[in-house]
Amino acid sequence: METAQLYQSLTFLSYATGIIVILVGVMLIVVLFNLAKLAKNINETTDIVKEELVPTLKNVNKSVEIISGIIIKTDAGINKVKDIISKSPFAILSKLGSATGTVAKGFFSGLKTAIKIFSKKK
Repeated sequence: METAQLYQSLTFLSYATGIIVILVGVMLIVVLFNLAKLAKNINETTDIVKEELVPTLKNVNKSVEIISGIIIKTDAGINKVKDIISKSPFAILSKLGSATGTVAKGFFSGLKTAIKIFSKKK
């Protein structure tokens, strides 16, 4: 009787193993199918991005060239204005303003010190 139970258990084990192998095989096929679909979608997406990116980069490059030209022209204009101002009487006035600022600062600090000295209580 033990042998019959052993054969019956081994038969059940072989059927269960067969069913599990078939289920794993089906799941593996489904996963491979989904991976193939994903690879196809990624390929299509990269093609679309590539087609859209090239004109965009050309536009950005052209915009950078235009802005660079404007900056160069503006820089040249600013240098011309600086040269004109440095040769005009305005340069003396601007230096005079900084000198008077320094003198005024010294005057007020001296006045403040004098007030502190004379306002001390004896």
